[in-house]
Amino acid sequence: KDAVVVAAFDVNPLANAVYEYNHGLRPIPTDIGSLSARALDAYRADTWVLSPPCQPYTRQGHQRGSEDPRAESFIKLLEKLEGLDHKPKYLLVENVVGFEESATRSHLAETMRRNGYITQEFLVSPLELGIPYSRSRYFCLAKLSPARFPDPSGDFRVATGPPLAGDVGPPTRAPLRDYLLPELDYASYDVSSQAWSGCLAGSGARRYLGAVDIVSPLSRRCCCFTKSYSRYLKGTGSLIAANAVPLEGGAGSRGFVDDRGLVHIHLSKVSPEDRENLEKTDDEILDRLVLRYFTPREVANLHSFPQSFGFPDQVTKKQRYSLLGNSLSVAVVTQLLEYLFDDGA
Repeated sequence: KDAVVVAAFDVNPLANAVYEYNHGLRPIPTDIGSLSARALDAYRADTWVLSPPCQPYTRQGHQRGSEDPRAESFIKLLEKLEGLDHKPKYLLVENVVGFEESATRSHLAETMRRNGYITQEFLVSPLELGIPYSRSRYFCLAKLSPARFPDPSGDFRVATGPPLAGDVGPPTRAPLRDYLLPELDYASYDVSSQAWSGCLAGSGARRYLGAVDIVSPLSRRCCCFTKSYSRYLKGTGSLIAANAVPLEGGAGSRGFVDDRGLVHIHLSKVSPEDRENLEKTDDEILDRLVLRYFTPREVANLHSFPQSFGFPDQVTKKQRYSLLGNSLSVAVVTQLLEYLFDDGA
């Protein structure tokens, strides 16, 4: 369906600058929970797309949920629904996995029911759409009665996987090389070039090999990128072994990459419990792998951002990683919105 964005809200000035650069609309830097019912009614928006702060629900955080001050604006916004003359017909709410077990989610579900909405909830990763990127997120879809979902069996339930689709699995999932910049193909490797020198992981990565996910251009999945990617190694996203190809000696020799595209290396310092995707090698072989970071453009590709998407020149690489780490999978949201807008007419 054609859509017009009547208003966008974000308190992050850097995110707002990037949004305006790409969409020509400057988001309003206001806490949306502070808006009155009258102000919300004035927009006469048919659809609300919401991504409240995830920190109260992350597994690495304190998991204070509704008691966390950062959850307050979303809760206040929900409380405004009952007083609206022009309720949105559709809502999409996104958050981290774990939100579905929170008191905030229970409050969301009860608020939707009380205001005449039907909800369906999903835990979806781009992997399930054939994209080699593991980034599972919680989504709540809500539509105002009497509108109905195409598949009513999912009403008021949390489902794993996207609606009306199944996991395509590794055999049909695209390899990472389809999302990488051609100028960073190993055939053009040149440590003196700006493109390569700006993304190489460096020798310091050796200390964390047992805790870092290493993939190759042939791999069919990589880990979720966080806002701290490139600043920290552990738990922030995958590294690419740009030269992860079989060793000399033909197909029968021990290779770096298995049939699933996983990279196999192992240093003697790595503990046995950390050997899931590692195999013994030495520093010389490790150097030949050419470990590098995904670039911001490649991370954007895995988020299914269009090629037209860009950043203003003043946004630094660290800031780009941070913004991308807080973003959404366009492919996942697109499928969910198409399902949400399908009223079965």
